[in-house]
Amino acid sequence: LWASFRGRRLGGRELPLPPGYRGVVLRGGEPGEPPLGEPGHLQAGWVTVTGAFEAITDWGADTAPAPGRGLARALQWGPLAQAV
Repeated sequence: LWASFRGRRLGGRELPLPPGYRGVVLRGGEPGEPPLGEPGHLQAGWVTVTGAFEAITDWGADTAPAPGRGLARALQWGPLAQAV
């Protein structure tokens, strides 16, 4: 994946989340405040879940990050911690 930010070239690599993990997008607000977006979003206290994702993009300056380093390596810790 290629993009630019403030004129600088970025290379990206999409990384799937580990099995059993799911990313969520949250919106903070006051208790009892109706959630934004589509109906059916969960609201717990003052945080509303507004979306979910199964993969995350790791970005690097001028080139895509190397496999097995940085964020890719960090995503290995969840399953490892559960095993221990």
